[in-house]
Amino acid sequence: MKRYMSFFVLIILLSSCHRNDDPFFGRWTVDRVNVEFDEYKATPEMVRQYGELEKGNVIEISNDSVLTFISDGDTLKGQCSLRGQQLLLDGKAFGKIEDGLLTTETSTPLGKVRVVYRRSEGH
Repeated sequence: MKRYMSFFVLIILLSSCHRNDDPFFGRWTVDRVNVEFDEYKATPEMVRQYGELEKGNVIEISNDSVLTFISDGDTLKGQCSLRGQQLLLDGKAFGKIEDGLLTTETSTPLGKVRVVYRRSEGH
């Protein structure tokens, strides 16, 4: 009986993940960018330009769990899933969803870049 109950709960959870009104799905646009570059490796102008470039990023998550990441004309597409608050893209860590925000963090040779996305209204 316990096994059937677990299966029933799993079916409910999976079916609820594919609702169009789920706040996980839709278009995510940049809310803010935090560039933490080593001051000995990057000028303030480089930091500003990198931050401005990141502001054009867009993430779209369709209700069939396909994530499309668009950045400066380049597109990355793959299957996404949630493991707790961790957003995975093709099984690898992509970001974190917490308090209605999606946060990605990238390490570069110059330092770290944290981009916070907010789900667009109407999606």
